[in-house]
Amino acid sequence: MPTPGRCDRTLKLGNLGLDPPLGVVSGAPDRMSAGSDATLSKPTRAELLRGQGDALYAIGRYSEALARFQAALALNDQEHAVWTLQGFCLAALKQFEAAIESFNQAIARCPAYGLAWHGKGHALAKLSHFEEAVTHLERAVKLTPDDNKAWYNLGTAQNQLRRYKDAVASFEHSLKVNPQDHRARYNQGVALGGLHRYEEALQVLQLALEQRPNAHYIWNQRGTVLIQMGRYAEAVESFDTSLSHQIDNPNAWYGKARAYSMAGDLEQTLRNLYRTFVLSPYLYRVMVQIDAHFDELRHHPRFQQLIDA
Repeated sequence: MPTPGRCDRTLKLGNLGLDPPLGVVSGAPDRMSAGSDATLSKPTRAELLRGQGDALYAIGRYSEALARFQAALALNDQEHAVWTLQGFCLAALKQFEAAIESFNQAIARCPAYGLAWHGKGHALAKLSHFEEAVTHLERAVKLTPDDNKAWYNLGTAQNQLRRYKDAVASFEHSLKVNPQDHRARYNQGVALGGLHRYEEALQVLQLALEQRPNAHYIWNQRGTVLIQMGRYAEAVESFDTSLSHQIDNPNAWYGKARAYSMAGDLEQTLRNLYRTFVLSPYLYRVMVQIDAHFDELRHHPRFQQLIDA
């Protein structure tokens, strides 16, 4: 194991905005002219390379940013923050196994650095290792309880494991730090729906829509909750609103088909299933065969004809 160097657990990094909603905020080192590299000491060159990598990452030039972080580490491999930056960059490039190794290097040098635990948990979740992701993200929020994005990512991993009660609490922590995060409210609504707390889910989703009224996926989730409450006409309206924001939206067409099926409307069910299959013919043909929302119409010849087409 590498010998731990300076370990600043409160250090914040540059403007890393990993795929929504993961990101890191703070200032990068002062920008310096690359032309002066030859006259700089190794530590100063490493800081320059780190700052350049941070700036490149912020504008989405991930491969170039990665090259800068690798060069910085070649000059000084004891900086846990740079290993963490490199890990986030690798994750942005979808090189999740390599990202995990980079975060491991950061943790080896500074076990109390919450951002490295956060990054590793994020990468594990991207590989669908949700149990391990939760373990690492729980460590992250214990070390840095004001990291709203770590709380958010913990909640999303808990949702994947259907630990909805824990997820509701995680999103609540995230929202205390950043009340304007509509994605945290949306995912909290998903968790509340998973707990069959539909009235609360509807209230939370309404708050999310007040913050982001054109988010089609929130309207979809609202429609799904309304179906569970037996409010089929309102569900259809919610899916229609979703479609007004994004027409190529198979989940909304499928949601409408569900609502019409529960209301016993064969014509509208078939019409909306057809639109669903045009956009996504394979996934939803499998789903509809096991979806209890269609049980009342499942044996109708026209329904079977559409499914088998």
